[in-house]
Amino acid sequence: TYGYKILHALVTKLTKITPSRGTCIELGSACVVIMGSRLGWPLSTTHCQVGATVGVGLLEGKKVLVTGARKGIGRGIAYKVAQEGADVGVNDYIDDEETQKTVALVESLGKKCSTHIYDVSKKLNIDKVVDEFLNIHENIDVLVNNAIMQPQNKPFFDIDEEWWDYMMDLSLKGYFFAAQKVAKEMIKRNTAGSIICISSVHSYRAAKDWTPYGIAKIGTRRMVKGLATDLANTGINSNCIAPGAINNTIPQNDQVEPESINMPWVPSGRQGLPSDIANAVVFLSSKMGEYVNGETLLVDGGMIGTGLGAGRSDD
Repeated sequence: TYGYKILHALVTKLTKITPSRGTCIELGSACVVIMGSRLGWPLSTTHCQVGATVGVGLLEGKKVLVTGARKGIGRGIAYKVAQEGADVGVNDYIDDEETQKTVALVESLGKKCSTHIYDVSKKLNIDKVVDEFLNIHENIDVLVNNAIMQPQNKPFFDIDEEWWDYMMDLSLKGYFFAAQKVAKEMIKRNTAGSIICISSVHSYRAAKDWTPYGIAKIGTRRMVKGLATDLANTGINSNCIAPGAINNTIPQNDQVEPESINMPWVPSGRQGLPSDIANAVVFLSSKMGEYVNGETLLVDGGMIGTGLGAGRSDD
């Protein structure tokens, strides 16, 4: 009974919903159904399919810029931070129906969403993105460096200087100068913010044809440690998230993300989803993660514990 009263008060405060019997509330990635009477006795919970989901306001009023947000992980992050109360800036170098779908998903949650169509491998373009974002949103609380080139892998002897340079310009140099520009603006506005860079399991282990990508991604892990040191006592935290095998395919319907695929060779038993990475972004950019700084959070379902792909039938 006492536990129910606490949950009842928490849900009401964070979601502005007064729960009653049958109320379905999403708390982060979990979903709870209040099954007791309107007064709250007894209480039971169950997992449920979420229709119109409600976040708990972990990022209420925050302004979040996500690079490479046209689809996949970037779209998942943009949607999730909006679900938690943030206004969002969507960056990509392509402006098409998929980019606009990301914008529509954010706006469907009642949050402001701006678009910034630039190639963020160049410092000049990075500065334009941040300046535009600030003109619209007036402040920036969170930067998520997520932009990546396609394809991400290439056979060793097929890699030329142009391909190498673009990989490093987008995934390492671009992340650095975006962090530098945003940190300046945060300090100017006395904002205790968060800088998050998307790394990869490829920064931990080698895999055939993934060498430049792995080099760039291990560079981001070292970069956030340097940023945490260089930005000490500013209130700005810098961290990485290293995704495992994430299903980045574009859904064939109006879903935010594709369905998960069974992967028995991953300890968690399935392929990761953009929402798995988005949940980690929410953690690191909210009060929950304020004492995490200069670190890399693996979100890989235990993949690294078994090796990259070890245990697959074709190995």
